[in-house]
Amino acid sequence: MPFVLSAQSAIDVFSVSQTDLKGTARFVSMAGAFGALGGDLSAVQQNPGGIGVYRRSDVGLTFNVDMQSTESVAREISPKISQTKCNISNIGYVGTIERNSGFLPFLNFGVSYNRPVSYNRHYGGKINDLKSSLSNYIADVTNRDGYMTKDLINNRFNPYKNSDASWLSIMACNSHIINPKDFDNKGIGYNFKGLLNARSTGFSEYEVIEEGGINEFDVNIGGNISNVIYCGFGVGFSDVNFSKYTYYGEAINNATVKDNDGLDKKGTASWQLENWLKTSGSGWNFKMGVIARPCNEIRLGLAFHLPTHYSLKDEIRSTIHYETINSTGNNMHRGYVNANNGNTDEVKYKIKTPWRLNLSAAAVLSDKAIISTSYERVAYNIMSLSYRNENGDYVKDIQLSKEVSAYYEGMNIFRVGGEYRLLPTMSLRLGYAYYNSPVRKDAMEDRLIISTSGTNPAYTLDKATQYVTGGVGIVVKNIYVDFAYVLKMRESEYRAFTPYNIGPSYESSYKLTPAPSATVKDYNNQMVCTIGYRF
Repeated sequence: MPFVLSAQSAIDVFSVSQTDLKGTARFVSMAGAFGALGGDLSAVQQNPGGIGVYRRSDVGLTFNVDMQSTESVAREISPKISQTKCNISNIGYVGTIERNSGFLPFLNFGVSYNRPVSYNRHYGGKINDLKSSLSNYIADVTNRDGYMTKDLINNRFNPYKNSDASWLSIMACNSHIINPKDFDNKGIGYNFKGLLNARSTGFSEYEVIEEGGINEFDVNIGGNISNVIYCGFGVGFSDVNFSKYTYYGEAINNATVKDNDGLDKKGTASWQLENWLKTSGSGWNFKMGVIARPCNEIRLGLAFHLPTHYSLKDEIRSTIHYETINSTGNNMHRGYVNANNGNTDEVKYKIKTPWRLNLSAAAVLSDKAIISTSYERVAYNIMSLSYRNENGDYVKDIQLSKEVSAYYEGMNIFRVGGEYRLLPTMSLRLGYAYYNSPVRKDAMEDRLIISTSGTNPAYTLDKATQYVTGGVGIVVKNIYVDFAYVLKMRESEYRAFTPYNIGPSYESSYKLTPAPSATVKDYNNQMVCTIGYRF
């Protein structure tokens, strides 16, 4: 059923599996088009074969200042929220061992810290002229699940632990944003309805705050075979720390509300749903890669990243605040409801992210210029999640795997970068990267019912992402200082809840009722500085 029944969803798995353009200043200034070049502390993570290019040891530190501006466009309203974050995005060391061998002249090893993904984003706004309501959606699905007030009312009975009903259905019933239309001879209500009717008017508000990121610690080893083939292997250990706050509220005039005697009245209703999520855990992955130099001017690269295996824990809290007033101005229901009676819920699970394939080529022109390109395929359609069953064993969630393949497809990433040595001690760099949307057309265009998790029905679907980059590098003896500027442009679609349909055609995938929505536009400006020493 397309409702918030599970602890995780395909949307959650994708959030942990995302990628970004992060790394040393030289790497990002050429848009990450380094798969065939190597010789850089971040390039080694993209293609482990790049560690074999080193002929001298290298140690470096990279600082990142991320100036974010996010605009959320909903009809005529488009508020913009800005924030600035500072962090260390790379610390690395590569050691070289010269073997005085024609076949294997160098054997190199490296260790590094990277922050490949940053989740920091803040957006929100208001949507006028409400056409559909989350309360009606909750009522519709609660009816289809066959639940009655005896399964939902939080009195002496604890429905969060003793009922199979969705927690969002329980919260909605206890906050009076869904109400029974009919009662049996024992006074037990059933056949719920929401607040919005054909004559209602209103608006909704929303806010999303995402913070945290993924930290990765890598160990790499590689070598140089006859100065023609450079190969390497790497093991990465990831640490996930992600938090998300979501707010969604509605204010409805001429709403269908219940008075204290259980009778339908016309009035006003307002309610606000807040969710807090904290995700933490760790994972590991394995990478391998090779760079070939068939002649002095040409470099060809190939790298493959196996999926990252994560063991994660979610901590979840949720609250609904509500108020209903009848047409005579009498306050009938007012207060708040906490999910799970205010206790934080914890869920443990495992995720397998997509594999990644990188193909690249570069040309080195007269020792003064470099032109480099790369293509990367990320198989988002095969992400998976496992949960712990009653026996304590982790079992793959088959339904979620079907949802993953329905919502997502493979992502294609294209990168191109160039470097020109203006002076013996100074180089200029430019780059461009394009990440196409991994979201299938039916999901993006509201032709699919999207399952979400927990008590948060909102989700965001990413469209294409573009990066425009540039930078300068300065070398003084063994010390190098690189600067880079990165402009990231991304557009996403926010949905307050899934589109759905009402009536016997519920299972069909067309003529869905759209949810309140907005277009989210990210414009992130990064300033990156790397200081390093080669010896």
